[in-house]
Amino acid sequence: MFALLRTSLRFFVVGFVVGTLFAPRSGAETRQMLRDKFTVMVNQILELAALPPIEPRTVVKNDGEGRARRTVTRGTNARSPS
Repeated sequence: MFALLRTSLRFFVVGFVVGTLFAPRSGAETRQMLRDKFTVMVNQILELAALPPIEPRTVVKNDGEGRARRTVTRGTNARSPS
């Protein structure tokens, strides 16, 4: 039983790696797509576990100045730019 599971997992990983390496899009696009899908998957798992979702980090311009600040919003402890 576990041998079949290990073999299946091994073929899945090999297929995923080969498919990613020979994908018809650029590496940056592939990494962005994988990052987005991973975030969605993690949020679904957190939702099933009844935990607050992870929000992607956003860069916000600070009143037109050259400096940018990162704000991370998460659950009820969200910070607002001031």
